[in-house]
Amino acid sequence: MQQDSSKSTHQSIEELKKLFSERYVINRVSYPPTSDGAYSIMIDLMQPNGLEECLLTVFGEEAIALSEFVKSSLSDDKRQREIVE
Repeated sequence: MQQDSSKSTHQSIEELKKLFSERYVINRVSYPPTSDGAYSIMIDLMQPNGLEECLLTVFGEEAIALSEFVKSSLSDDKRQREIVE
């Protein structure tokens, strides 16, 4: 069986792509510290009308992959308001 190379191996990236297709935009990205030192990312998304909001939180290796995806997406598109490092 061949793996579809266009599909991400990380569920959070697929979820973020789905939210983008539903017209959500990134309101805020933060990298909160964790008690065990694991890498983490929190992405606050909202609909342009401001009525719907979503928070995506991911830890570990998947958080690193999601962070890279977000950075590449933001360089291609202006889907962000604020990034907190």
